[in-house]
Amino acid sequence: MKGKRIFWGVFLVLSGIFMIISKLGFFPDVNAFSLLITVFLVIVIVKSLLRINFFGVLFPIAFLCIIYDKQLGLTSITPGPVLFAAFLLSIGLSMIFHKNSKWFQGREKHDDYSFQDINIEDEDHVRFKNSFSGSIKYINSNKFERADISCTFSGIKVYFDNASMKSENAVVRIDASFSGVELYVPKNWRIEDKTDVFLGGISEKNKSDSVITNTLTLVGNISFAGVEIIYI
Repeated sequence: MKGKRIFWGVFLVLSGIFMIISKLGFFPDVNAFSLLITVFLVIVIVKSLLRINFFGVLFPIAFLCIIYDKQLGLTSITPGPVLFAAFLLSIGLSMIFHKNSKWFQGREKHDDYSFQDINIEDEDHVRFKNSFSGSIKYINSNKFERADISCTFSGIKVYFDNASMKSENAVVRIDASFSGVELYVPKNWRIEDKTDVFLGGISEKNKSDSVITNTLTLVGNISFAGVEIIYI
């Protein structure tokens, strides 16, 4: 939550500065709306670089190329080719520098939660990976602590209704690109969203006023994907 406030705070401050500068005539060929979009995209790029999110870096760069195609002389490759190139590069780089590789280990942190690769699934930690397919997963554990969910061009449903947390808190890391993720959780769980979302979204369904007994924290990166929380 704090990170989001900082993000939008920086966006508003830079937007105000750029609007004043544009009125002084420093950007005669660029309108105020383009400047606001530029500020937003630049902040997204910086934030994505820190998270090593290739989709969040390359697609904003592609959008900047489209916005300033005349100034940069890129009209011959916009918008289709540059977007398709960003799409291919994002997938390729994500596959080469996957978060399971040693190059990424120890570099991804979300507040107090740090992660490393898990090679063996057990009752505490579970891992699901989907690519170009659909699947349904069930977590049956009385000491659940963490789940890693990785999706690329796929759909996955994960049921937590038979899972009991080892303590009052557990973590789910979601790395989803061009995918749909459905998480079925007990109504007495509270969802704490700490994911980084780029052109995607997280929604909740069937949320009730039940007494909260546990907290499930969502972290990770969501690009061109949707995550739906269904309380059961």
